[in-house]
Amino acid sequence: MNIVYVGAHQDDEMNCLGTLTKCVQRGDHVAVATISNGDKGAQYDPSFPHDEISRVRIGESSAIMQALGGSYYCMGQEDEYIEDNRQARNWVTRILREARADLVLTCPLNDYNPDHSITGEIVFHAVMLTTVRTMDEIEAPPLDRVPAMYYCDSCAGIEFEPAFYVDISDVFERKRELCGLFKTQMINMQVFGGWDLVTYAEVLNRFRGLQCGVQYAEAFRPELRWPRARPGILLPQ
Repeated sequence: MNIVYVGAHQDDEMNCLGTLTKCVQRGDHVAVATISNGDKGAQYDPSFPHDEISRVRIGESSAIMQALGGSYYCMGQEDEYIEDNRQARNWVTRILREARADLVLTCPLNDYNPDHSITGEIVFHAVMLTTVRTMDEIEAPPLDRVPAMYYCDSCAGIEFEPAFYVDISDVFERKRELCGLFKTQMINMQVFGGWDLVTYAEVLNRFRGLQCGVQYAEAFRPELRWPRARPGILLPQ
């Protein structure tokens, strides 16, 4: 399948990096798209120029997708000011059409940062627009079928009720390595949240693994509003 994760910031994809790794192993093509440019992601050094931290963070997500053999895209909206507007809906729709997406993953609608929630809303609309043939300004052919849509875990798993778990125990060491490539955010989240990304993954994915009887797991919930639901199990086993 063709699988696309759409996030707000460069590092949001960490909530499904284990799953994306397993998707690649089974032969899927994966891509990550980010709405914002990440230019507010240097709280550890406020003197860091915004355009420079943006460049570095885009490079980090690009490096991770290169390591996975996938593609990375960035729209470039200002970090912490993501807007659900015409340009954003069209951009995400075009990315999904060009990728010929079968499955789309994104941020939950109730996450701690409004950028995440708004991104989820943008994706919710864009998924449907992938098949709308009257979207003349989107220069990519429409899909034949609306992709399935799943929400990834919320920050710290708060108010997120999983419907599916993906056992990532066998690829968790790989996920550790990939999270470490977010070099700026490994530092930034220590200042902002009191933990680095590897520690976060160890705690949250172990917690989700405890829930479903494995060592480490990632959690997902499908979007069931028509026509985004699909039969069968699309996530790796």
